Amino acid sequence: MMEVLMLCLAGLVFDGGPRMNQIQVVGTHNSYHKRSPGLEVAAMVTPEARDWDYEHKPLDAQLDNGVRSFELDIHRTPEGWRVFHVPFVDEQSTCRMFADCLAVVRAWSDAHPGHVPISFLVEHKDEGPVLDPAITLPTAADLDRLDAEVRAAFPPDRLITPDDVRGDFATLEEAVLQRGWPTLESGRGKVFFIFHETRELRDLYADGRPSLQGRAMFVNSRPGRPDAAAMIRDNPADPDTPDLVRRGYWVRATAGGPGTRGLEAAKARLERAFACGAQIVSSDYPPGEPHAETGYVVALPGGGPARWNPVNPPADTSTSPEPAR
Repeated sequence: MMEVLMLCLAGLVFDGGPRMNQIQVVGTHNSYHKRSPGLEVAAMVTPEARDWDYEHKPLDAQLDNGVRSFELDIHRTPEGWRVFHVPFVDEQSTCRMFADCLAVVRAWSDAHPGHVPISFLVEHKDEGPVLDPAITLPTAADLDRLDAEVRAAFPPDRLITPDDVRGDFATLEEAVLQRGWPTLESGRGKVFFIFHETRELRDLYADGRPSLQGRAMFVNSRPGRPDAAAMIRDNPADPDTPDLVRRGYWVRATAGGPGTRGLEAAKARLERAFACGAQIVSSDYPPGEPHAETGYVVALPGGGPARWNPVNPPADTSTSPEPAR
């Protein structure tokens, strides 16, 4: 058996105390989203637009309300990486540029240094190049620039990267399954990013870097890949999710909202989302932003911005991982 060592990388510790993946937090879907003034017209063109009838508060206000995970949709434009949903019909955003969004969270983090790790899910929207010729498909150089923006906003002592977690293990997955994630205490005040892609862009991002060597972001992966550490399993009824969490992977599930399913079905989905152990439970209706007609809101049982994970909790759960302010 290997000798247990206290390992520190970029201020991260891997021994002693609860791990950062032993918590559960609430996140928002399309965290930047503002309701489009042309929503009714858009709904006449595509029925999907009915699902865009929601609006989030600015990212720092969401953090004040207890949100600890964000989803940002990105488009490669002549201006740089922009954040919005769909060109022309749903472009309203609380932070126009990717760098602007990160700056808002960095400022809040500076003012609240004891927070649990904040995660970002970064998703490239395929509709952009199809609907707007000014939006281009990302190249390898573009993805390098995306990483550069992440590192410009969060220096090494504030950013948890695949290299930090992998250390001297052969693969990132091996490190996660054998040594695990850093301690929660050493992850306080830090952020990490998950590139929410599973096809060509993920392959391009990981090209020549099977364990994401030198990359700023983790990727949406699956067991057996050398880069497997984080996974998006939106369906909270997915029977594999609790086992993935127990094994050490970081998982995001979605709670959704009433929509066409109705309030009782939404509540049942929310219960499944919390119970499955996904570290991130995302919704359009976080604390402070309830569904207008039903009052439905996704908030952790007991309140607060974080709770101990119901599937893989630490031995001592007598104190909250981040008490409500």
